[in-house]
Amino acid sequence: MSFSGAHPPNPKGQAQPGDPEEAGNGAEWSPIVPPVANRPGLGANDGPADDFIATVEGWPDEAGSLLRADDRSDQAEQQRALDQIAGSFSAGQMRSLGASLLKLADALDDAWHPAGVRSEYHWMTRAGHIERRSLQLAQVAGRLRAAARRRRRHLSGEWFGEPAWEMLLELFIQFSGGARVSTKSLVIASGAADTTALRIMDRLEEAELIQRSPSQTDKRVTLVGLTRRGVVAVGSVLMEAEA
Repeated sequence: MSFSGAHPPNPKGQAQPGDPEEAGNGAEWSPIVPPVANRPGLGANDGPADDFIATVEGWPDEAGSLLRADDRSDQAEQQRALDQIAGSFSAGQMRSLGASLLKLADALDDAWHPAGVRSEYHWMTRAGHIERRSLQLAQVAGRLRAAARRRRRHLSGEWFGEPAWEMLLELFIQFSGGARVSTKSLVIASGAADTTALRIMDRLEEAELIQRSPSQTDKRVTLVGLTRRGVVAVGSVLMEAEA
């Protein structure tokens, strides 16, 4: 398994700084991102970043098997990939990439494929009308979220926090592409603490705005999507915001 671009090309064939081969010649290898055993407490206050690192460290090999922790050559390749990311990405970019990887995992858990996306509602109904315009309305949702992010750069998010609304916007954006998200991704989208976000999901489900179901490919994963009532409610708000 190889990771292209892990280090710049070396036409002279010399070991690059940080290479395990260089360490074997007497130099001490000091990776930018320390191995998992040397990162106590990294995930205590930064769940998304820790998830991202765990995802990278759990990449499968070419045969589809998870890389073995006792395979030193595989560990070195993973470490070089982490070093490249750590040297090229800001903390915010890493979190964004981590969230994107989680959504990719959600799509795999949901067996999502663009060719399999079909209309769910009759075209003459309110839900069907919103569904036909869902891509345009998802752009409205994206603008609302971008405006909230700009606001949080100047004013404390705790004054304007709307985790339930952030969840519903995320779910509508995914609905526009015929997809669902995992509870983990939805917690991150909410911007709230895990326990708070899970309580909000319970309330949204009680209000019949969302529905949760286990993944067909991994029973440990719970996927979340909007109900018909949720599609109509969120879509109607977005249509008014669009006007």
